Amino acid sequence: MAVKTTNHQVRHIKENHVRYRRPKPSIILGTVAAVVVASPLAVLIGGSAPTIAVDPSEPPAASALTPTTISQVSLDDVPTIVLNLVKSGLADAGVTLPPIDVSGIDLPDIPLQIPPGLIPTELLPALPSTTAPGAPGGTTTPPGTTAPETSPSTDAPAGTPEGAIVKEVSQDNPFSMVGLTWEGVANTTAYVRAKKPDGTWGPWISADKADGVSEKDPNKQGTEPVWVGRTNLVQIAVTDNGVAAPGATNTAPAQSPSPAESTGSASPTGPTTSTTFTTPPVPKRTDTSVPTSTVTSGEVVPQAFTPKQEPMLTTTGAPGADPLQQAVSTLSAALISPGTGSAEGAQAPADPAAPVDPAAPLAPEAPAAPVLPGIPAPTGEPQVITRAQWGADESMRCSEPTYDPELKETVVHHTAGTNDYTREQSAEIVRGIYAYHAQTLGWCDIGYNVLVDKYGQIFEGTFGGLDKNVQGTHTGGFNDETMGLSLMGNLDEIAPTPEMINSAGTYLGWRLRLAGKDPNGTGSVVSRGFDGGLYAAGETATLPIISGHRDFYSTACPGQYGYEALPQIRAIAAGAGALPVAPAPAPEVLSTTDQGAIAQQWVATGGPTGTLGNATTVEQTTPDGTAKYADFENGKIYWSEATGAQVIQGAIAKAWGALGFENSSLGLPTSPETTGPDGVSQTFQGGTLFFNLITGIVQVLRTYVDEFTNSYNEQRGTPAPAPAPTTAPAG
Repeated sequence: MAVKTTNHQVRHIKENHVRYRRPKPSIILGTVAAVVVASPLAVLIGGSAPTIAVDPSEPPAASALTPTTISQVSLDDVPTIVLNLVKSGLADAGVTLPPIDVSGIDLPDIPLQIPPGLIPTELLPALPSTTAPGAPGGTTTPPGTTAPETSPSTDAPAGTPEGAIVKEVSQDNPFSMVGLTWEGVANTTAYVRAKKPDGTWGPWISADKADGVSEKDPNKQGTEPVWVGRTNLVQIAVTDNGVAAPGATNTAPAQSPSPAESTGSASPTGPTTSTTFTTPPVPKRTDTSVPTSTVTSGEVVPQAFTPKQEPMLTTTGAPGADPLQQAVSTLSAALISPGTGSAEGAQAPADPAAPVDPAAPLAPEAPAAPVLPGIPAPTGEPQVITRAQWGADESMRCSEPTYDPELKETVVHHTAGTNDYTREQSAEIVRGIYAYHAQTLGWCDIGYNVLVDKYGQIFEGTFGGLDKNVQGTHTGGFNDETMGLSLMGNLDEIAPTPEMINSAGTYLGWRLRLAGKDPNGTGSVVSRGFDGGLYAAGETATLPIISGHRDFYSTACPGQYGYEALPQIRAIAAGAGALPVAPAPAPEVLSTTDQGAIAQQWVATGGPTGTLGNATTVEQTTPDGTAKYADFENGKIYWSEATGAQVIQGAIAKAWGALGFENSSLGLPTSPETTGPDGVSQTFQGGTLFFNLITGIVQVLRTYVDEFTNSYNEQRGTPAPAPAPTTAPAG
């Protein structure tokens, strides 16, 4: 993992280097001194061979691996904003506001002008009488003018709802998944959206409640974590079954409408007399309430009706008065950065120096580890990505597995959240779920025994052996003698892919045959009881042996389309042929006709017939959003506004990748490769990589003179000179 240093720390280091030196830097010192600057891998060209170097033939060092991290943030400590339901997209996600109680709002009368002749005079209310000037109680209305109006007061009552109350959570360190936790009972539904690197907002994603209880902290509850993609900022809308807490953004009274907006205009044919009368306000009615109207002869009297009063979530503005806002104040957001996995793999030995016996048991009660993907198992076990392969950090587990005497039922779930993830991101999602279940919710391990993504990849879940009756935490009241398989995605929104259905059916068929069960049969399990469960403690549930989560618990899981796919999963598990899978579409790649700087640089190197070969991807954006890049058969091209388009390939590209690509202290390449008598070098924002043609080793170089000069200029307040551009050799 690249070590990032703050500006203050860098300045302190530089001050220690130059505090007692002469004011003018010595060029000679730069040729004889060998010091490490900016990076623990930085060495000078002069002197003996470097003690730290990068061999491009070796895999990335363990330091390049980053652990999964989770930050807990109380929603009571973050900013509160109010979002318009329609403009923000909350309405599209199904979020509404509670009905407005109009009984306490003093709505003004609205004057309407009726042009002459539109309504027969016998149907109009009596007009005020016109008397001679000075007559008692009379007023004079000059011909051809309208009666004077009183501008209604349309001040909006304080606290009038204008949108939904939303919490905004940010963090300097990027994260990719979000979960919500609370203590006790909170019957809420949360929606999360994330800000993308380009500044736009992603879709609102519903966070479903996790179905499990921690033995260490039974009151700890939470949602399932949702994948939002790499971000620094999310917005969270907490609702009561889809009804958000209303909020007001204005405190000043609204302006009264202008006369042009509230009155009619005179007829263009000449001055005429218009009549003004008042229409009482009419509240919006519900479908179950019927308006009534009483009309006497010669009059039109608009009658208001009393709508049926629905239960309302009122907000008084007093702290703690609103139940939903009280619930929000008790919630915490878990911001999850899945990292790149664990370097130790599935099970590190007690003695790091001792050799690992591949036949050693995974735990005191467990047999040998499952067969790795790609190696056919004698029993026909499907290919599974093991915990070691997806990067499980076994130090997160806080207990050994529990083994049941028999497997009687399998339960199909979906992770909910988003369906927008890549094949490579699936392992990140699994790592995030694992850390959140094990540490944040206190389950000591990932709750699901197995997970299947939309590409058909199968991931080992709960620790203890895929061929053993390992008890998971996936179905409240029914974790004993069951196993949980979770389909990765929100299957209320889209149907599972054929790859997902085939893999789920294949795995469950293998696992049930191993347990001596018929995939088309039924299973009977006894409930331990759980809040929200469909069976009371002690009741027996007899269901198809491959059932959905909703068969045991009051939930939509595994989603509408996931539940509809269960017959197909059962059929495949029982031995029916797999569903046909459409051939993968040809990947979209960069074209020589593209007009971007990366495509132009590729063409300049010879295009598909040049040193880079064919493009293998389109332009992509780095996770921090500051640069673009594209992959080719024999290298990459990176572009940013500061560096331009630069080709990187060969041993230098491998070494740079081992250091962490653009996230390393070297930053982005700033020049093409330059070939000299002893090797090939390429400059970067934070240093130079040198490939020694004799030793085959790539060294990280940075001259002391550059660092010393920059430090000296910084102390004097003079900007550091821009480095001279490096020009590729002719030809």
